Amino acid sequence: MLYEIEILETRRIAELAAAARAVRDRALTPVREGELGEPSPARGEHHAAGALGFAGLPSDEPTHRALFEAIAGLPADIRRKLWAVMRTGGGDYARSDWDQAVAAADNAADETIIRDLADEVDLHDKLMKGLYEIGAAELPGPPPLSDPLAP
Repeated sequence: MLYEIEILETRRIAELAAAARAVRDRALTPVREGELGEPSPARGEHHAAGALGFAGLPSDEPTHRALFEAIAGLPADIRRKLWAVMRTGGGDYARSDWDQAVAAADNAADETIIRDLADEVDLHDKLMKGLYEIGAAELPGPPPLSDPLAP
């Protein structure tokens, strides 16, 4: 499914996404729900500004810009797999549908993939869940050494 370098790149993008999300959340903290004109949710915690994505941030905000540039700077094949991981983590595809997710990424325009990834507020969570779903949450390592003293 994914090579080690692709897993590492996915984790790097996930960390950049988490940093951008934290900045966005801090920027939205002073906004009251009533000012957004959204009805109160029936149950549970909710902040209507969450639907705004990164729209509340200035276009030159450093953490979001770094995320966008990191995504755009990836080779196209890794970027497409990253998109497939995100969509798997978002529940659009199951582990057994990995080939379908990659095929869908192959059929999408590169600008669409970059925009989908860079504008996804929950990118960190979806990437980490996607890695887990496809069985790539742990990096492959050397085989365990057998104990020469074991019977």
